[in-house]
Amino acid sequence: MKALELVEKIAIKEDVKSYLLEVLEAFQNLDYHKLNDLLDDDAYYQDMKKPSFIYEQKRIFSKFQAKGDTYLELSTNICTGCLCSEPVFVFTGNTSNNTYAIYVKFIDEEIVDIYRCNQHSGVSSLVPF
Repeated sequence: MKALELVEKIAIKEDVKSYLLEVLEAFQNLDYHKLNDLLDDDAYYQDMKKPSFIYEQKRIFSKFQAKGDTYLELSTNICTGCLCSEPVFVFTGNTSNNTYAIYVKFIDEEIVDIYRCNQHSGVSSLVPF
C-alpha cells in the first residue's frame, strides 16, 4: 500500500489527514523543529513526554544525516512483530538506505500516539525502550 493510501485509510477526518501528512513530512525532512511545533505539548509519545520524544527524534535524524541522508523516502509496511499486522510508515534514507518506521495510533479518529516500530527500523535509537 502506498503511503497516501494508508493516510486515506487510517485518517477519516480531513483535518486529521492534513495533520498526519504534515507530521510525516517533518519526519521525511528530518525536521525535529517542525515536529516539535506540530505535536501536542501535553501528550506522551512512545511513553515519553513530548520534549524527550523530540530529543530522541533529533538523535535519530542526526544518525541519518551522519550517513549523508538529506531526505527520507516514505513507504509503508505491515508490522509482523509487536503490533500484530498493523500498518506502519517506513522512512528510508535517500543515501544510506537505512530505515526508520513509526506506528501512528488512533483513538476516536484522533492521533493519540506515535512510536517506533522496531521490526522495520534499521536505525537504532540511543535510548533503549
